[in-house]
Amino acid sequence: MTNAHTIAVQSTSDAEFVEHLRTLTQRYLDAIDAWENANQKYYRLPAPGPVSSDLAAENEEYLFAREHLRRDLPRARRLCLRHSLRDPWPAMLHVNLGSRTPQSGAASAIGRAERKIVMQCLDDLELACRVAAVPDSDDRPVAPLIEPPRGIFRKIIDYFL
Repeated sequence: MTNAHTIAVQSTSDAEFVEHLRTLTQRYLDAIDAWENANQKYYRLPAPGPVSSDLAAENEEYLFAREHLRRDLPRARRLCLRHSLRDPWPAMLHVNLGSRTPQSGAASAIGRAERKIVMQCLDDLELACRVAAVPDSDDRPVAPLIEPPRGIFRKIIDYFL
């Protein structure tokens, strides 16, 4: 299965891969949310090791989604490097579920800011792949549609002017 999956993903275009990556990422985030919602149903203590039996289905879905996302991250990271985009993927798989008590009211294992960064990266990858896939009738190089990052001094000047 792994070899067939690798061959299938490697043979797809970059735009199709980004769509596939978006689906995998959303499934992974949904699995984390489902695990945390199920974990908050009862009073619990943070405990390393195997999860309790009432979290078995959510934990299995989380592990399944994590494994599928992990397999495709090397190509996602290469795409980020190719298009000079920030790479948000290293922190995605280093989630420690169940390390806090549900009663503490702590935030999600992957916060809103991290989710926003990942979704922004997926949007930028989709745009970059779409621009790269459009054939140019003139033999001129295509200017990228992604705005280069501005420095702090440029931001200050733009703010006042």
